[in-house]
Amino acid sequence: MKKQAFHPFLCAAALVALPALAQVSGAQGPRIALGVGVEQSDNALKTNTRERSDTKEYLDLDLGYLRDSDYLSADAQYRAEIANYRNDTTEDASVLTGQSKLAWKLLPGRMQIDVSHDRSEQIRDSRNADIRNNRQLRDIVSAGPTFMARLSPVDQIVLDGRYSQVSYDRGDETAVAGTNQSDSERTSGGLSWQHQLRKTDLLSASYQYSEVTFDEFTEELTYHQLYGTYAVKLRNSGYTVSLGVNRSERESSGDDSDGFYAQIGWNLQSGEHRFGVTAINQLTDSGVGLGGNGLIGANFRPNDSNFDVVDVVERTSLNLDYGFSGLCERCDVGLRLGYDEQDFDEQPRDQKTTGGSLTLGYKLTPTLKLSLRGDYSEIEFLQDAGGGRTDKRENYGLTLDWMLSRSLTMRAWITDEQRKSDAALQGYEELFGGVSVSYRFR
Repeated sequence: MKKQAFHPFLCAAALVALPALAQVSGAQGPRIALGVGVEQSDNALKTNTRERSDTKEYLDLDLGYLRDSDYLSADAQYRAEIANYRNDTTEDASVLTGQSKLAWKLLPGRMQIDVSHDRSEQIRDSRNADIRNNRQLRDIVSAGPTFMARLSPVDQIVLDGRYSQVSYDRGDETAVAGTNQSDSERTSGGLSWQHQLRKTDLLSASYQYSEVTFDEFTEELTYHQLYGTYAVKLRNSGYTVSLGVNRSERESSGDDSDGFYAQIGWNLQSGEHRFGVTAINQLTDSGVGLGGNGLIGANFRPNDSNFDVVDVVERTSLNLDYGFSGLCERCDVGLRLGYDEQDFDEQPRDQKTTGGSLTLGYKLTPTLKLSLRGDYSEIEFLQDAGGGRTDKRENYGLTLDWMLSRSLTMRAWITDEQRKSDAALQGYEELFGGVSVSYRFR
């Protein structure tokens, strides 16, 4: 299909264009890092019936670009990995993932063009183990204008429009979860009134309209979102509260869904303590993926999944983040807790995820750091065959980071992972570890 060639072309064009932007005054420039590593696993397929060990050898390249000026803002970070599996438990693969955002300010403070791209690996089916054969690449490309009109010194109207394409890689046509039917085109527009109460306080009222059509699925969806937002930004803290309603409409059947919309964010830095809270409740659809929004910390994120039949989903997530650096002079502690619920409108895919992670770090020397990590998560598949199913996952790991120079870093790690499941043959235990070296050019 013509659309499938569009994303690689866009990525290539961006990588060619971004270094050229560094010649313009005010650019921060490119960032490049090269790494090589090896990882050994005693159960590479994450199974309890045919355990096989394997060694993964990989080369990765990190490419980034950062720029912020009066007329152009750009932020891009991509990672390319070439991997080889000695025992062929997984096919050798070359994978490019990352994201970029660009804002071209045609009239600063009045009009700009926004372009974004996100390329990530998504879990095909969250009920199965997270291995390369159960993943699929997803691209989201979005572009559109934003107009801003100043009504008074404290009032502003913001109007924006976006056209987006969501597509999944067709390199593997096996019907693991039928994600090939989820390619979609999305058109949206929004209108917002913003009022500056004080220098630190902003009040706004917004309306968002979206239409979604799928390439290989007859369903068409329309979304309406009406909400108010109060935001406060202080020196060491800030919070945002958005409350309203949202509605989804199915063009094919005429079935509508109404829901309560809420999005809350809060952060505080107080001496040696760091706090963060994010929460969201909204209507979305499984065609864009569920779980990959980055709200949850790196050590705990519900698996992003897709399905053979697109459905409207009410998604509720709550995430707590705490950091403490006062335990000792060389110590740091990180704690994350999370809850995620996905309530499908028609399909029997409802699920709940709860979990958390604890990280303890200790600097042995100014250039050598030891980290101990523990993760736990519990996923309830409420409507799975047989009356439901629960998976419990535990993960414990030890990591050693050694900064050999300002540019050269070495890492070694070992991790034990276990999953217990109500479903037969779905539990497993895996011990894996490895070492990597990376060099950052800038």
